[in-house]
Amino acid sequence: MQRVDEGAGRLSRFRSLFAPLPVLQRVEERWFWFFIAPFLAGFLLFAFAPLIASFALSFMEWNLRGTPALVGFDNYADLADLDGKGKIVLKAFSNTVMITVIAVPIQLVIGLTFAMLLNQKVKGMALFRMAFYLPTVVAGVATAALWRWILGSEGLVNKALEVVGVAGPAWFNEPESVRWGIIFMLIWAGTGGMTLIFLAGLQQISKDILEACECDGAGRFRRFFSITLPLLSPTLFFNLVIGLIGGLSLFTETYVVSSGGGGPANESMSVALLIYRLLIRNLDFGFGSAVAWLLTAVVVLLTIVNFRLSKRWVFYDN
Repeated sequence: MQRVDEGAGRLSRFRSLFAPLPVLQRVEERWFWFFIAPFLAGFLLFAFAPLIASFALSFMEWNLRGTPALVGFDNYADLADLDGKGKIVLKAFSNTVMITVIAVPIQLVIGLTFAMLLNQKVKGMALFRMAFYLPTVVAGVATAALWRWILGSEGLVNKALEVVGVAGPAWFNEPESVRWGIIFMLIWAGTGGMTLIFLAGLQQISKDILEACECDGAGRFRRFFSITLPLLSPTLFFNLVIGLIGGLSLFTETYVVSSGGGGPANESMSVALLIYRLLIRNLDFGFGSAVAWLLTAVVVLLTIVNFRLSKRWVFYDN
């Protein structure tokens, strides 16, 4: 009898999906589609359609002249040809990974440190918070131009090094130092956003828990590692994922620093910059699309791995 009742309930719910809607609900539904139509049109035209087109072009050879020629998996095979086109792809990925692996952890550590300092009740704290966040709202091109001046041959950093008797390098003109210049730039530009997010997470932690832990005799470090950091782990995980995605899609800074060339000696060539050069400068739409989809696959795979591993160290309220 219970199974019959459950079946009847499911059947009634199924029929309700196709039942005519009340007049007011139908009007609301029409207004919903009316207001969302511009977004849907823009998404389909400027996001979804290029996405499908790039995937199709990755199996073709086309330079805007003539008809695209189907070449199958040749473009993806070229990615593995380390003596041909794959050599510059490997270099771009190694540069991007090196910059990301160094810059993102430093951003996380500095961002969390600043957030702990800004979470204090001090007079004029709003001004300090604004000052720390200000680099984040500066345009990427302006940030890169600023750091080209700071780290130039006659820039502020080299002038400061001269005071202590050290000859500074030409940061963005030497292969050995150009990636470190980009790392400094990313740390300065990206730490403010992470600081703001960490600060929001810190303010969600109940002070009663920290006070109870302090009453039990726990010191500052014990409270941080046993209470604050575990409760802040979802925020840390969010910053980690966003930082990795942003680092792997690095473009503006490398473009401005190298004037779009990826030099010197391809040491500042990021994957996004390589895709730009292949598509816009070389008009190699087939191979450029293949590189773009390889980057997409790497970002998606890394994100999935992060979410799987997060179950071991990220603690949620539930």
